[in-house]
Amino acid sequence: MAEPDEYETVRNKKAKAAVWQNFALRKRKSDGVIKSNIAVCNICNSEVKYSGGTTNLTAHIRVYHPAVLGMHGLGSIPVPAKKDTNNNATCAPTKSQVHPVSSQQTLPNILAAKYPPKSPKAKTITDCIANFIIKDLRPYRIVDSAEFRTLVKTLDPRYQCPSRKQFSDVLIPQKYEAVKTQVQGQLKTATQIAITTDGWTSRSTESYVTITSSHISDQWEMKNFVLQTRSMPESHTGENIADSITKALGEWNIAKTPLFMVSDNAANMTKAGELLNCELHLGCYAHTLNLAVQKCLGVQSVARILARVRRIVGFFHRSSVAAAMLKTQSTLLELPYHKLVMDVCTRWNSAYDMLERYLSMQAAIVSVLVSKELKNKEKDLKFLSDDETTLAEEIVTCLKPLKAITTTMCSETCPTASIILPIHHQLLKSILLPKEGDSATIINMKKSMSSNLKERYALKEHTLNKITALDPRFKSLPYLSEEDRLSVFDILVREAGNLDNNLAQITVKSEPVDNDDIPLPTLPTLSEDSTDSDELPQNNPTPPKIMKLESKSSSNTLVDILGDVYITKVESIQKKSQLQAAEDEILQYKNSSGIPVNGSPLDWWKENQEKFPLLAVLAKRYLCIPGTSVPSERVFSTAGDIVTAQRANLKSKHVDMLIFLKKNL
Repeated sequence: MAEPDEYETVRNKKAKAAVWQNFALRKRKSDGVIKSNIAVCNICNSEVKYSGGTTNLTAHIRVYHPAVLGMHGLGSIPVPAKKDTNNNATCAPTKSQVHPVSSQQTLPNILAAKYPPKSPKAKTITDCIANFIIKDLRPYRIVDSAEFRTLVKTLDPRYQCPSRKQFSDVLIPQKYEAVKTQVQGQLKTATQIAITTDGWTSRSTESYVTITSSHISDQWEMKNFVLQTRSMPESHTGENIADSITKALGEWNIAKTPLFMVSDNAANMTKAGELLNCELHLGCYAHTLNLAVQKCLGVQSVARILARVRRIVGFFHRSSVAAAMLKTQSTLLELPYHKLVMDVCTRWNSAYDMLERYLSMQAAIVSVLVSKELKNKEKDLKFLSDDETTLAEEIVTCLKPLKAITTTMCSETCPTASIILPIHHQLLKSILLPKEGDSATIINMKKSMSSNLKERYALKEHTLNKITALDPRFKSLPYLSEEDRLSVFDILVREAGNLDNNLAQITVKSEPVDNDDIPLPTLPTLSEDSTDSDELPQNNPTPPKIMKLESKSSSNTLVDILGDVYITKVESIQKKSQLQAAEDEILQYKNSSGIPVNGSPLDWWKENQEKFPLLAVLAKRYLCIPGTSVPSERVFSTAGDIVTAQRANLKSKHVDMLIFLKKNL
């Protein structure tokens, strides 16, 4: 295999032309032999084709660095001396033969010469500005602002920044296509890809549908990509959503069978999953918990406390005087100051945060509300009584485990679908069971949530049990009966046995033969003329699975004499069917040691994939499925920062490209 080419940049010592003072020579070596030379400009670091002459070099200086023309270094370029017939210099150039240096050919003017647009330096700066626009969610027009151009000119006077139109119509689309090609390359190598989808509406009342993907790489890392955020002016019916997803699958070359999709529990999404014939259409578990908790927050006594706290928080948000006094009182009472949180009707955890924040600062809040300055400002404003404060604390305690569950389920770096059933059963069998000492309100809350969660995922348990069994944290399936556990692993055996891949036949080693278990035959009596093994007595047959020693000598004397006595232990190779190999893997997997619930199942599979090759394929297929549609929902906040009030007219294609690059670059 040939060695890679080497590059060396040196000064051209043999060159006599003055133009070489502004260039160096870059030599390309291949296998130790110089293949070609390239001239490199010392001013802008651009490469100029060099074929032995200086025409290209002089043309480059004339076009891009005119201030250097006629200068020697920073002075002048002398005209070469005349030579006689013997090639000897006869005289030095006269004063009139030296190109004069104009007043404008000064160092500042030389440094102000612009980089060629395709020079490495110009490309690097342009790429950094493009990343600045993408990552910091800046508008395109920032590159045309006088302040930005002054900044760029101050940092590097020789760089000329492209226009807003150049970025929006050329540079950003080029970067989008390049990153899209990289993402498609990674998706192509994935064993299985799961998608999430959700819809949202921008400030300009334009509807979008976002689709994200997740898969496990060859290095057992969870990879998440935002594939597209496309405008959908049509009604968000199940048929239209299914059609949009079908087009996306075709564009990104994602197999339609089997299809794993995660979305919210809306009826249109459920219909879309049916039309797409999803093998698993999973309802977002965070959305499921949200529905259950929202129902329990409707309990009358709970709703009354939330309404009272909401009015107090709203007052502090409206009144700058009250907010300033709250900050002062927090300092005097040595309480940590936090801005009060207002709940959002669609997010139950915001109600939890509002109550928790209020309780942590209640002493400061009460002192502010009873002060002379604010006592009579809000007539309907009443802080919580002692009994209501106690109930608010109980509500926070009741909801705290669900807040922790929601946070855990929103992870994008670790498998989460395998957590759904263990958490679901723990909620119903322990966390949400009424306990001794619970107030009537808390009991009603728990019953309300339990009744809402009880029938969830009943139709999905078949697939979710397989996913959970493939997670080494939960492979014992303690929430199932022994019969149900055996049934789950039997399903995995059949599925692994029918995998259509290169593991159709697994070569395994049989148990080696133990010499101690084989009776040694009696040495035969040999005649002087006996040299053939066929003449040995036939009452000493060779035991099964035993191989005689083979000699490299042309003579088989040792084999004839000692081959039946000195038996070599060998390992016979036989091929097991894929189903048999799957059964063996399942047995070893069940008996293998598990990992803690806070361990990494992907790291475990990375270490054990060679031990369980068939199950590793299934693990990559199922563990890539997210338990929530959070990857899609997180795009909404990014999109809100892109489609701001000042950028409400941003075209949908630019919204798609900027979100894609922001999330995937």
